[in-house]
Amino acid sequence: MDKYKVKLQFKNGNQTVEMGKGFDLRLLEKPTGLDGFEYEVKTNERNHYDGDDVESKRIGKRPIAVTFECPNVEKSSETRDQLLRFFNPKQTGTLLVDYCGVLKTIDYEVESLKDNQNNLYEPLKMHVELVCPEPFFKTITESNTEISTWIGGLKFPFKLPFHLKRRGEPRVNIINSGHVETPVQIIFKGPAYNPTVRLLQTGEYIRVKRELTSDDTLYIDTTFGVNSVEIERDGVRENAFSAIDWRSDFFQLRVGDNLVEYTTENQLVPQSVEIRFRERYLGA
Repeated sequence: MDKYKVKLQFKNGNQTVEMGKGFDLRLLEKPTGLDGFEYEVKTNERNHYDGDDVESKRIGKRPIAVTFECPNVEKSSETRDQLLRFFNPKQTGTLLVDYCGVLKTIDYEVESLKDNQNNLYEPLKMHVELVCPEPFFKTITESNTEISTWIGGLKFPFKLPFHLKRRGEPRVNIINSGHVETPVQIIFKGPAYNPTVRLLQTGEYIRVKRELTSDDTLYIDTTFGVNSVEIERDGVRENAFSAIDWRSDFFQLRVGDNLVEYTTENQLVPQSVEIRFRERYLGA
C-alpha cells in the first residue's frame, strides 16, 4: 500500500482530523495495519501421524500505527495541542480510509500518541497507535435488500388494462461481496403470525413467536454481542427477545450467494421484509 495513494480521516464526535496528500498533516510512511495482519490458527498434534489437526481459527484485534508530520513549523505548538485533545484515549473514534478512491471505515481506540519532534525548530512529527477490537473494515454505506411482498397494483393515473396487486416471491438472493460473513438487520413490517426469516443454504432461521398487527414493526439484529429482537408500535420499542423460538440462530450472510426467505403461519402477508447489512473486509 503506497502512502501517496492513502488518505485518512479520523472522526471523534464532531471533530475531524485528515492526513495524506493535499492535507496539512502528511504521512511520513505507509500506515501499518491497513492490510492483512497476523491471524491465529490453533492446532492439535496428531499422535503417531504426520501433521496437525486444525482446531480453530481466529482473527484478533487489529493494530494500526500512523506516523505523520505538520510541515508548518509556525503551527507546531497549536497543532500539537489539537492532536493531543483529539486522540483522547477515553473516547472511541472512527477511521475512514481512502485507498485509490475506495472508501472503508473502522472503529478504533487510542493506545498511544508520541511526539517524535527532536527540537522546536523542526516540523512537528507524531506517531499514533490505535487498536480496533472489531478487526474488520466495513463499507461506508449500508446495503439494503427488500423482499417484495406485493407486486403491481393500481397506480393513478392508470391505463387499461390494469393489473391487481399480487403476492410477490417470499425469497430473495442476497450477494455478500465482502471477505467474511456479515451480520444482518431485519425489518419485518406486520401483519404476521410467528414471523420467520430463514437462510435456505444452511437451514438456519430466526422465528419470533408473536402476532404482529399492521401497526407493528419487528427489528432483528444478528450482530455478535448485540443479538437483539424488538417490536415497535406507535413509535415505542419493546424488547421481544423472550419471544424467539429456542431453536433460532442469529445467522450471518455467507460470502457469495445467500437465499433468504420469510414465512408466516397464517394467510396474512406482511407489508414488507427488509434485509440490511454492511460488507466486511480483511483490509482497507
